Amino acid sequence: MKKINFLLIFLALYAFCGLRAQVGINILNPDTSAILHLESNNRGLLLPRLDTSQIGNIVSPKAGLQVYNVTDSLMQYYNGRCWLYTWQRNCDDCAFNFRTQRTTGTIDRIFSNSDSTRMYISQIAGGSQSIPVYIIPNLPQGITATLDRFIVNGNDSVTVTVTADIFAPAGTYPIIVQAVCGNTISSQVFIVTVEPCIQVAINSPQVNYNLQTANNLPTNTPICVVATIGAGVQLSSTLPSAVFSSGNLHPSSRVGILNNGDLLAKGGDGGLGAGVVGGGTGGGQNGTDGINLTTHTHLINNGKIYAGGGGGGSVGFVASIPLGVTTLNLGIGAGGGGGAQAGLGGNLGTGFGFYAPGQNATLGFLAVGGRGGLLTTPINFGISVVNITLTPQVFGGNGGDYGIDGTSGTLSVNVLAQISVPFVGTVTILNQNFPNPPASGFPAGGVAGNAVRRNGNTLIGLSNGYYLSTAIKGRVN
Repeated sequence: MKKINFLLIFLALYAFCGLRAQVGINILNPDTSAILHLESNNRGLLLPRLDTSQIGNIVSPKAGLQVYNVTDSLMQYYNGRCWLYTWQRNCDDCAFNFRTQRTTGTIDRIFSNSDSTRMYISQIAGGSQSIPVYIIPNLPQGITATLDRFIVNGNDSVTVTVTADIFAPAGTYPIIVQAVCGNTISSQVFIVTVEPCIQVAINSPQVNYNLQTANNLPTNTPICVVATIGAGVQLSSTLPSAVFSSGNLHPSSRVGILNNGDLLAKGGDGGLGAGVVGGGTGGGQNGTDGINLTTHTHLINNGKIYAGGGGGGSVGFVASIPLGVTTLNLGIGAGGGGGAQAGLGGNLGTGFGFYAPGQNATLGFLAVGGRGGLLTTPINFGISVVNITLTPQVFGGNGGDYGIDGTSGTLSVNVLAQISVPFVGTVTILNQNFPNPPASGFPAGGVAGNAVRRNGNTLIGLSNGYYLSTAIKGRVN
């Protein structure tokens, strides 16, 4: 009975609507331009809800047919040829879904200096088309974002990798990735947080600077620390320490050095002039290092990093030379020059017979190595009845300039011994060069320090090699 009554009501309403050609729900006077006019302040019109597969199974859809796609959560309508989303103009307009695997990431710059996520693209309309993918650049210096590919087709994915070097500012940065197909533009955002590093400012002169001890940095846990050396600030060293050392940090720590100052390493002292034929004492000292690394380091050098020059080697010759009526106890030599900067020239003082001290090296970024001691002027003296003339060719080794090894010296001296015999005149009893045979190797000069001594640690920003430039002098190894 209820079914009959409902049918009668529906037929009556249909007949009424047919007469009026309009239907109004919740409104007495529907708009004359509408065949169906709905009014509500708490309800809506609910169209059929189908997934993509069900929509595709609709038999002979009529042009204008509308549904709600529950797969994509979007409205679609049939235009007589294909199902279109509301923003599409025709069946060839490209449409795609774009999503990201992860929306946030973190870079600690200790265990990793990068983070990445995968972004997925699925083309859902417009046939198989090439979809360009790109990053909107909006990142500060030191932070970069890259894609492993820039074109995808159909269903594919791209990897977004964000890298922050040790000097990059800490903060949270949105990485905006856009994909474009036809008139469709879609964006995904990967938000990356770059954690801060410890910041150390060096704005006054320092000697033998140790980053860890000077700032009481932890040694039992990895850290990220950036040392900035101010413009014009001079750092120096004394033997045998480096100008700048990262110190006893945890081996997994990361260090950044931003150098705007002058790192001038101490040169080696010259040999003291006690070197005898064939070696022995008297070699030049080695120069000190500009930077000594103890962990992974990133270096930006806007200033100067100069390795200490090696000290020059000394030369010396000591011998008792019989002259018949007497003996010549000969001691002659020269000290090596000091290496740049501030290397001392070798100087034995008195007590070695005939001796020329080496010169000290000069100071500052224009410093040069000292010259080795020099004896070339003939020397005349008498022993008993013997007149002796020494003609020396004695050259101590030169101290090296910044980043340059000291040299070894050479020594040769001619001994001319003569006596005056009444009624005969001057008689030569010895005319010989010493050492005899000539010396083949006096003590070596010292080796220059390293501009940067890596000690096997990773160094970013400066390649291994030997430099003699305005910015770098010495070895990087």
